[in-house]
Amino acid sequence: MPVEVKKDKTMNKIFSDKDIEYIKDNYKSMTYGQIASKLNYTEKQIRSKALNLGLTKTRKFNKKYFQRITTPNQAYWLGFIYADGYLVHNKKLSNYELGIELINTDHKLLDDLNVELGGVHKVVFFHKEKNFNGYEYETDTCALRIYSKTIVDDLIKCGVVPNKTYSSIYPKCENFIWDFIRGFLDGDGCIYINTKNYITVKFTNSNVDFLNHIKNIIEAELQIEGSIYQENSHKYQLVYYRQTDVHILLQHIYYTNHNQHLDRKYQIYHSYYGLAN
Repeated sequence: MPVEVKKDKTMNKIFSDKDIEYIKDNYKSMTYGQIASKLNYTEKQIRSKALNLGLTKTRKFNKKYFQRITTPNQAYWLGFIYADGYLVHNKKLSNYELGIELINTDHKLLDDLNVELGGVHKVVFFHKEKNFNGYEYETDTCALRIYSKTIVDDLIKCGVVPNKTYSSIYPKCENFIWDFIRGFLDGDGCIYINTKNYITVKFTNSNVDFLNHIKNIIEAELQIEGSIYQENSHKYQLVYYRQTDVHILLQHIYYTNHNQHLDRKYQIYHSYYGLAN
């Protein structure tokens, strides 16, 4: 029996009954962008269709999100924040803030984190002046700022302190270590292919002890070998460049059915190894 299709007049787009059921089943647990990607629509079309169906997301800020790390997504976001987030903890001024800033093209990742926390915050966009080796330039930036003493205090307990350079507290998320490492890679690492078509994985951090901690975990789990280098006076790199080691490492970082990743980094891995969708 052929599947009945219904036309969405507001968007001039046809949705099958199967697509509509998928939207109804997942609109609370997934972002509109994630549903759009899964069903091959635009985010605007999914958002409009959900509104047309009378589907609304109940929004409530989950300020205890980092109290206990019990899910892969929590471990991912902890790793990401550990690498690329900042905390403000000013008891005197009662100022408590978690902040993350990314380039505009990565805004979907902040949208996903906002949804994880309840969807009550707003991702903001602005131009920012930066300085790299004496060269000043402007970049289009997006940011998510969470003002919550509970969030900040829980992250501090997990080792994400205002000055991470000197933190010796390592997160305890052994059951989801590859999600944590993937988040850390997305926050302050890279996957790149050199002119000889060799693929390399690099983690960057100002805390060399923490990089050694990550190195020990990876190598104990996988029996591979990386190297730590000092990039400059305040940055260190953990690098994996042996091709068999890189492949093993990335297979664990991007294990089958993992939930969250930064698309542009994942696509390098996906394209390099010719993986099927």
